[in-house]
Amino acid sequence: MKKLLFVLSLLWFNLSAAQVVTLMYVEVSNENQQRFERLEKDYWSQIAKKAIDEGKMTSWIMLKEVSVPGVHRYLFANYFENLTQLTQSASIWNPEVIGMNLSDIETNSIKTISDVEYYKAEVALGESAKYAIINYFTPINLEGFVTEELQLWKPWFESNMKNKSFKQKNWAVGTKIYPSGNHSGSSAITRDGFDNLSDAMEALSYQPMSNSIYNSIIQKSKMNEYVPNGFDKRVIYELINRVD
Repeated sequence: MKKLLFVLSLLWFNLSAAQVVTLMYVEVSNENQQRFERLEKDYWSQIAKKAIDEGKMTSWIMLKEVSVPGVHRYLFANYFENLTQLTQSASIWNPEVIGMNLSDIETNSIKTISDVEYYKAEVALGESAKYAIINYFTPINLEGFVTEELQLWKPWFESNMKNKSFKQKNWAVGTKIYPSGNHSGSSAITRDGFDNLSDAMEALSYQPMSNSIYNSIIQKSKMNEYVPNGFDKRVIYELINRVD
């Protein structure tokens, strides 16, 4: 038991020292979509900017899922330097810091929060892009998955982005902190960024492995062992607004 507690304390220390992110998934009806986006872009982004300027968070990102017409699903990513900063973030969202009243800009009455997740950012490369593919995984060997991402895939992405060998603009890996457990959904994500929707769609489309840029690295990969069932899902999001 003492050894277990020691390991857990080290795990908590490592997480506290790493950048973390909250992912909030939101659904909005067609009739409220324009108002919702206006309030988020015009006011809540300002509140986030105030918190960033004061050193209370590092980034606020608003994304919209690419889906069927009339269905509006958003993903809000809030980045923090560590878990301590994240757990103290509730006070950030006070409209009075930009001279507004909550009743004038609230969005709770026109949105539904479908899920909130907390992730540790393991690695991120590249520049900002207009579209992002979020890949969801449930590895049976999380340590093997992360180790390969850092030791094999990271230098490969760095090299190809530097040489502009493909259209991808950024790449990132995250591991879920909370909620956790067998019934909590995906436990890891990766992000692939692209400048336009057609490039993102092309990345998802079938290609014979003999023609794929990934052919050489996949031969070295053990992802079939770490994630034998492949992707849980892959979703394209459009960048709506970003504050750093």
